[in-house]
Amino acid sequence: MNIDKVIIWGHKLHSHTHSYIHNAFYNTFKYLGYDTNWFDDNDDISNFNFSKCLFISEHQVDFKIPKRNDCLYFIHFVDPGKYDMLPCENIIELQCAFRDMYGEHSKKVQNLNPIPINEKKYEFYFKNIKHYIYYTMWATDLLPEQIQDNIDNLNIISNKINDKYYYFIGSFTHTHSHILPYLQSKNINFRKAGATFNVNSNQNMSVEMSMECLQRSVIAPSFQYGTQLIEKYVPCRIFKNISYGRMGITNNKIVDDLFDNKLIYDIDPNKCIEKGIEFEKNPDKLNIIKELMYKVKNEHTYVNRIESMKYFINNFTKFKI
Repeated sequence: MNIDKVIIWGHKLHSHTHSYIHNAFYNTFKYLGYDTNWFDDNDDISNFNFSKCLFISEHQVDFKIPKRNDCLYFIHFVDPGKYDMLPCENIIELQCAFRDMYGEHSKKVQNLNPIPINEKKYEFYFKNIKHYIYYTMWATDLLPEQIQDNIDNLNIISNKINDKYYYFIGSFTHTHSHILPYLQSKNINFRKAGATFNVNSNQNMSVEMSMECLQRSVIAPSFQYGTQLIEKYVPCRIFKNISYGRMGITNNKIVDDLFDNKLIYDIDPNKCIEKGIEFEKNPDKLNIIKELMYKVKNEHTYVNRIESMKYFINNFTKFKI
């Protein structure tokens, strides 16, 4: 059964942390030439033809999603009973590698043994008693050609850096509270934006605005907190920051391992900041960053994630895309 359309359902932009994932899927499917639409439970869909659709949604916002036998559903966590009226093979439970493979959620799945989709081992699948579970990582919000533009202009990007400001885009956690005294001791001003989850907030930022801020920041790390470190969660932020032209900095060992231990890593965020500031003096820094950027461009965009999804759909479901 051929898929004719792609539907992103729920979490309109800036309404939820997952909205940025939906936005990246939406933009990339459109970039790849698919007939792509974005709806939520509040939209009037009475005149839309939902035959032969690939739906991508999340379990908190899929209550009014059309449920049809001729559609395929990738749902980030499937609530019990919600899709029981559909054939099991129409439902793919979308989860995070590596968090949901090894963290708390993995304990809910018996005999869990995820199988890699390909040799890269970024996406995995597992056949549950009801349906497939598909594990993926998120990715940068830039397209490959946009990353290439940044690579070509890396020298210009490097000259934008302001060593008096630390720009942070995202949700503020206790890890960020931990670094504030250190930044203050170094006379570095902390500036935060985004993650208001209010579509009308003036703190919301476009991809372009976010990229511009982080290109000006003294450094652009991706810091994580307790459970994210324990459960081996790989955040999209590390892919974004590198693709914007900044050195990858992390306090998460699995993230450093993902980049063959070529990032600036320390479990202590303050030491990461020290190392990151010192790295900016490295005469070879642009070549080091460029290598990381090519890795993100070639392996960690939503083009890559969608290509893996397509391979899975074409080889493990009754649908073709």
